[in-house]
Amino acid sequence: MRLMRWLAGFALAIPLSLHAQAFPGDKPVRIVVPFTAGSASDTVARVVADELRKTLGGTYVIDNKPGASGQIGSEQVAKSPADGHTLLLTTSATHSARPWLVKTYPFDPVKDFVHIARVISVPFLLVVHPDLPVRNVQEFIAHARKHPGLAYGYGSATSQVAAATFASLAKIEALSVPYKSQPPAVVDLMEGRIQFMMADPSIAAEQIKAGKLRAIAITAHKRSLQMPDVPTLAESGMGEFDPEVWLGIGAPAGTPRDVAETLNAEILKMGQRDEVRQRFSQVGLDLAPNSLGDHAAFVSAQLAAWGKRIKAAGIQPE
Repeated sequence: MRLMRWLAGFALAIPLSLHAQAFPGDKPVRIVVPFTAGSASDTVARVVADELRKTLGGTYVIDNKPGASGQIGSEQVAKSPADGHTLLLTTSATHSARPWLVKTYPFDPVKDFVHIARVISVPFLLVVHPDLPVRNVQEFIAHARKHPGLAYGYGSATSQVAAATFASLAKIEALSVPYKSQPPAVVDLMEGRIQFMMADPSIAAEQIKAGKLRAIAITAHKRSLQMPDVPTLAESGMGEFDPEVWLGIGAPAGTPRDVAETLNAEILKMGQRDEVRQRFSQVGLDLAPNSLGDHAAFVSAQLAAWGKRIKAAGIQPE
């Protein structure tokens, strides 16, 4: 009798074991990052890949596909096989803001993807060239009004909208300069070719510490633990300005539900590990994972919210 029960239990366990091994299996998982190496998106994707390798096993390859503010790499994933072995580092740039900035968008940012999980939320730092004679937001606004036509750079749709919205609320005239991603914009800011930008903390923190850039505000609800001396925009008199920037993991529509659930569960567990939180914290990023259902609703809500913000800023689609 005991033997029969043991055999029955063993037989039931076999499919579960095989199912657990089905993903990722021997086939590499490609994580497409629609921005350049060194960007915040690239940093997040590499940490996620490292953690999934530890917990699920398998091979994870980061594939940087920059261009058109993230549109090129995202479109490629939308048209990829939905077998779970092609993932996308999704962002508020590609899935919240960019669709409103162009007259035609080659994919539906909601329907053409399975949105697996948000990984982090990202504030922007309002950074200026250190030679600019300003120490805070109000001084910067006064300077910009005396010197109309200061240039700001952007390497993503959200950084473009954030800077344009700031300029609109501050009632300053500013010129926009597009870049393929944020790192080259930061380089030009340090060299004085542009005068300010909304930058990801992950790519600006070291330059700020080195005195090559000056941070005068952060677009967060509270000050950063890494930069406690940098006030929020609300503290700086810009209370209407609260952009929410996020990075997540997605896959082509039709990706098996069990694969999406497996990845979501691992990302949620990742968010509980102190060492992972520390890795992100060191580059100024905050872990903010959510459930599979919550993330799908979140992406839809953010698409609508950024659309309202873009229209309010008077930005016309190109």
